[in-house]
Amino acid sequence: MCLLATNVQIFDNDGHPIDAAQRRASMLTPPEAIKPVVIGDEVWIGNGSLILKGVTIGDRSIVGARSVVTKDVPPDTIVAGNPARVVKELVRPAELVVEAIG
Repeated sequence: MCLLATNVQIFDNDGHPIDAAQRRASMLTPPEAIKPVVIGDEVWIGNGSLILKGVTIGDRSIVGARSVVTKDVPPDTIVAGNPARVVKELVRPAELVVEAIG
């Protein structure tokens, strides 16, 4: 489960071919230019944020309002801005630390 605020946009492609001749010909985005977006568990994406193609947002991360996410976001991280940058690393939940240790 994750939380998406209002006006969040998630794109897996650029919406049109990069080549101008292909755009004039109304060609669709070529399959090789489509890259999935992966959003982890317990992620919170703030109002008006834009998530671009190929991005993975790690578990429990937070995307600040109106951010433009162009690169992967590690788990337990807060990102914000345009382009989104790490502003804080969150404390990893205790139960995950215990699992990691063994």
